[in-house]
Amino acid sequence: MKVHDVSLVMRPGMPTWPGEDGPKITPLRRIAKGDAANVSVVTFSDHTGTHVDPPVHFIEGAGTVDHLPVDALVGPCRVVAFDGPGHISAAWLERAGVSPSVQRILFKTRNSERWREPVKPFDRDFVALDRTAARWCVDRGLKLVGIDYLSIEPQGPEKEGYPTHKTLLGAKIVIIEGLDLSEVRAGDYELACGAIKFEGGDGAPARVFLIER
Repeated sequence: MKVHDVSLVMRPGMPTWPGEDGPKITPLRRIAKGDAANVSVVTFSDHTGTHVDPPVHFIEGAGTVDHLPVDALVGPCRVVAFDGPGHISAAWLERAGVSPSVQRILFKTRNSERWREPVKPFDRDFVALDRTAARWCVDRGLKLVGIDYLSIEPQGPEKEGYPTHKTLLGAKIVIIEGLDLSEVRAGDYELACGAIKFEGGDGAPARVFLIER
């Protein structure tokens, strides 16, 4: 058995969504100053690094992160590699030959190469799922989808109205964003996603593991 940690390291200066500060780690107590233990205060957006989107992120009054179904966050998972031009579409997914039994998909794209430079500035030119791919995921009855950059929604004109997010979250499909799949091959794994349970949260940082047997 091999366990792959596909989570980003939380660090000051890491790429974040524009307007959202990266993690700030402020010492509160330090052994070197005579305290009994080292303790720090950490502040960051709840959509920093590897994180989970619950329905309320884009749908007012919908489910919050502390009510995400555990059976979506843990279970068999397929990593699907996309190397085509543009964004992932339903037409491409139909050709990808994904088994109807698959309930969780993580998309590995050229985005993952960005994480080899951990403080590289945010870039809107990333690969995502277009609205047809989101509908395909709903029609297939998926429980969870993940992408290897900070949003599953394409940028530019395609994001008007946020159809990808709203289609997926409206169907209560859990979204993981900010995955680092650079060292993972396409194939089948066991997924374990530990999203922090913020009461009423609209997002949550997560530690995500893929188990290869």
